[in-house]
Amino acid sequence: MQFFPNSKIFVSFGTLHITWYAICILTGALIAYALCQRTIKKWGYASALLEDYLFPLLLIGILGARIYYVIFEWSYYSQHVEEIVAIWHGGLAIHGGIIAGLLFSLYYFHNHHVSFLRMFDLIMPNVLLAQAFGRWGNFANQEAYGQIVLASYYKFFPSFIKNQMFIDGYYRQPTFLYESCLNLLGFLLISTIGRKKLYRHRGDCGFMYCVWYGITRFIVEGMRSDSLMIGSFRIAQIISVIAIIIGLIGLKGVFHRIFGWYHKPVILLDVDGTISSSKACIAQIWTDIFQKYRPDDVLTQDQKDSFSGPTVEETIKQYFPNEDGKKIHEMYDALYEKYASQMVLAIPGVEDTIQHLHDDGYLIGVVSNKTTNLIEIDLNLIGIDSCIDCVIGAENMPKPKPSSSGLVAACDALNVGHDDLVYVGDTCQDIQAARNMAAYSIAFSAYSSEKKELLVYDPCRLIHSFSELQDIVQESRAWCDTRIW
Repeated sequence: MQFFPNSKIFVSFGTLHITWYAICILTGALIAYALCQRTIKKWGYASALLEDYLFPLLLIGILGARIYYVIFEWSYYSQHVEEIVAIWHGGLAIHGGIIAGLLFSLYYFHNHHVSFLRMFDLIMPNVLLAQAFGRWGNFANQEAYGQIVLASYYKFFPSFIKNQMFIDGYYRQPTFLYESCLNLLGFLLISTIGRKKLYRHRGDCGFMYCVWYGITRFIVEGMRSDSLMIGSFRIAQIISVIAIIIGLIGLKGVFHRIFGWYHKPVILLDVDGTISSSKACIAQIWTDIFQKYRPDDVLTQDQKDSFSGPTVEETIKQYFPNEDGKKIHEMYDALYEKYASQMVLAIPGVEDTIQHLHDDGYLIGVVSNKTTNLIEIDLNLIGIDSCIDCVIGAENMPKPKPSSSGLVAACDALNVGHDDLVYVGDTCQDIQAARNMAAYSIAFSAYSSEKKELLVYDPCRLIHSFSELQDIVQESRAWCDTRIW
């Protein structure tokens, strides 16, 4: 084994070589992958989504980049067919890799019920970072260089760059370095200012990539002396102009209007305090249970209010750890059926709003820490049971809220992705559950006194009248928490 036998090879094992070109490309790809993986976990996806995506993407991207390069250098490769597969000698055109990668991504994410545009926003800025690393592979291979310059041009450059840019008897402009630095700058700008200040439509970060890299490559390509040509035109500049136009049109929202890229969100609802007012009922049930099992305890109003929200099991574990939890739960269910018809009330505006949304074709589900049998009692009393497409109760949740697992389970039950999802709830747990998968969170509070507490958890929207929901979900927007990356 020999390290650094020459400027192009990182390590040699006899006749087997690992080149700096491969190291740079793989390093960039893996860093971009790690950044994407960090974000999709925040979005509630399993890590396997990108794990299964990366390897075929790399293969297809490299294949596309090589085919693209060979096509436009066919005059050489037609005479040296054996060199077509020798990618370790260089000759990968990034535009070909991007085109092939985008086509594969369309296929892959469609098959996994994931929004391609959302992944476009996530992946493409990180691709700029990968490209910044990849250009150093061109440096190692002494390609992607510019016109002849004097040795004094490198007065303020490190000597290793100057020495490597001495090609065919002349010093060359380090255009690889210009593009690498501009790619890094583009990544930083889109990942910070672009995502936080300029993001309006789903796909915007991907279109920012198209504009930034299009301009970058057009400028740098004009300096290069090893460009792929078609007649007297530089192919990369033609593709760059097309990318800039596509990016600008996309940022204007034209494609969204033409192709109908705006989607109706899936609407998921909490129950207690959101569509039904059952706090008094729940307080009465626990009062009865305490009278039987802990008759000496006198419940305060704060304690009674605290029973709304946690699961029945959580309350039993907290207050009755030494009792038969199953019997207490059965008593709770029996008392709920007894009191519900007199004490559970519909939140004003819920019945009409849900009926209208159902008639407009929205998928509507319920996700609550309450058990399904009790949820169904509430839905029936309110009169919206026929409008609800999915019910996820406490027994169907892998974990109770504030875990987002119940929201994910609802999307799975509805056979939809969770990229366009609204969750409406009245507690901090509800907001946090939505944020844990970057869903669009709507905090509902019928009382302005609760506003301050809810705003601490930073919901996407706060409403005081349930009927506001009907207008909100008709907006043209990305139905996720676009602040979470």
